[in-house]
Amino acid sequence: MTDGKAGSAANQSYYDVEKNAGLVLKLFNAYYREHSHSGKLYDDFPDFFLVKPEVLAGKDIATRGSEKLLLEDCIQRARARNGYIGVSKLRNPKLGYYWLELSAMPFMIGDAVSKDSKGEFFYILTKFVEYTKQHPKMYGDLTAEIDSDKDTALMLDGISKMASRLNTALKTYPEKMLVSYNPNWPVAEVQKLLHSLKENDQDWCQVFFEYLIYVMGKKSKA
Repeated sequence: MTDGKAGSAANQSYYDVEKNAGLVLKLFNAYYREHSHSGKLYDDFPDFFLVKPEVLAGKDIATRGSEKLLLEDCIQRARARNGYIGVSKLRNPKLGYYWLELSAMPFMIGDAVSKDSKGEFFYILTKFVEYTKQHPKMYGDLTAEIDSDKDTALMLDGISKMASRLNTALKTYPEKMLVSYNPNWPVAEVQKLLHSLKENDQDWCQVFFEYLIYVMGKKSKA
């Protein structure tokens, strides 16, 4: 999701998933049917909001085949997790037009980590780091060497900064609407987290993956 704050003219009604159906359908018809990508309509809605998949299901909105498929896929994925569709607004300042990015929410461990969902992924990662700090007997404490290892401290700081991208949305929506994870951190959940971390395109994530494996390996030998 985008990490910028909505403009002062943003229509706050978009945030209410119980009341935003009419606004969302008007927006989607303009975007997917009329192919209008600029104007006051786009200026007046937030950078990010949620909508129930039922609002869009069964509606003949998109006229282009590729967009129909994207919409239907997102609707089905949101329904499968009993969640919502996240709508992110992005803008090309040079060309002066907006475009929408859709995502199935809440973000779950195992979902592909894109540039728009890194905030969610790293937020969940901070929860795992905190879990290891509070329950070091399970996987080892990932923060144990933060005072003596500058590289570890920098990586944990980087994770926190990426997770902070979710702060604006968390002021509007409860955590469970944005991310989904098992707070008890069973092994299967941790394995998914490790895979996503390893596949992340930021170089230091590979280093942190190796550090995590090192800490967990040292704990298992102990």
